[in-house]
Amino acid sequence: MISTVNLVAILAWIFIWIIIGKFVFDKIYYKKISLEMELLSKNNMALAISFSGFILGFSIALIHSIDPIYPIYINGITGTLMIVLILLFTRIFDWIFLQKIDLPTEIIDHNNHASGLVEGSFFLSMGLVISGAFSGYDVITSWSYMYFESILYCLLGLILLFISSIILSFILKVNMQEELLKNNSAVAISFSGIFIATAMVIKDAISGPTQDKILYDILITSLDWIVALAIMVILFFLFDLVLFRKFSFKEELKEPNIGAGIIIGIIFISSALISSLLIP
Repeated sequence: MISTVNLVAILAWIFIWIIIGKFVFDKIYYKKISLEMELLSKNNMALAISFSGFILGFSIALIHSIDPIYPIYINGITGTLMIVLILLFTRIFDWIFLQKIDLPTEIIDHNNHASGLVEGSFFLSMGLVISGAFSGYDVITSWSYMYFESILYCLLGLILLFISSIILSFILKVNMQEELLKNNSAVAISFSGIFIATAMVIKDAISGPTQDKILYDILITSLDWIVALAIMVILFFLFDLVLFRKFSFKEELKEPNIGAGIIIGIIFISSALISSLLIP
C-alpha cells in the first residue's frame, strides 16, 4: 500500500525538479539566459522547441523510473540525476556529432528553428534511453548498484545512438551540420525522427530483464540494437526504392521539402515500433 506521505513527497519533488530543471537549463546549460525573456520578448521559437523537448524527455524518464514505493530520498536523488544526465549527454552528443555547429549559439543568437528541433528531439531521445536504463528495479535492489548499472546503460545508449546517427546519415547522404546552418527544417524533422526511433529501439533493448551479468547483458542489448537497426534500414529502402521510386527523398530533403522530412521521420519511428514486436 502506497502511503500518503510518499505521494505527497513525490508531488513535492516534482515541484523541486521543475525549479532545478529550469535553473540548470537557464543558467548552466545555456550559460545565463532568461527563458522568459527569450520566449516572451524575443519570441524565440527555436528555444521553445528545445525546452519543450527537454520537458518531454524528463517527464518520460520520470514515468518509468520514479515509484512511490521507493524511499523518498531515492526518488529525489534519481529525479535530480536524470536532469543532469539528460542535459549532460545532450551536450556530449552536440560536441561529438555536431562538431562544426554550436547548437546553443544557433538557437539563442539566430533563432534557428532546425537547430532547436534537433536539440529538442535529442532531449526527448535521451529521456527515452534513460527511462529504459532506470526501469525494472525493485526495492530490494542495492541502490548504489542500480545507479552504477543504470548510468552504464545510459552511456551504452549514448554510444549506440551516436553510431546509429552516423550510419543513417550515410544512408541519407545528407550533411546534417551544413543543413542545420541553413536552417533546413526538412533535414531537422527527418533526423529528429531518426533520433527518436533509435532511442525507442535502445530503450526496448536495455529495459528488458537482466541476468546480473553486465557484460552478457551489454552483448544481448547490442545484438537487439543491431537487429532493430537492420529492420529500420530495410524498411526505409523499401519505402524509398519501391513505394516512392519516382521520388528521391535524399534530393527532396535539400530543397528543403518539409513533407519529405516528415515522411522519413515517420518511416523510422514506425520501423522502431515494428522492430519492438520482433525483438523479445
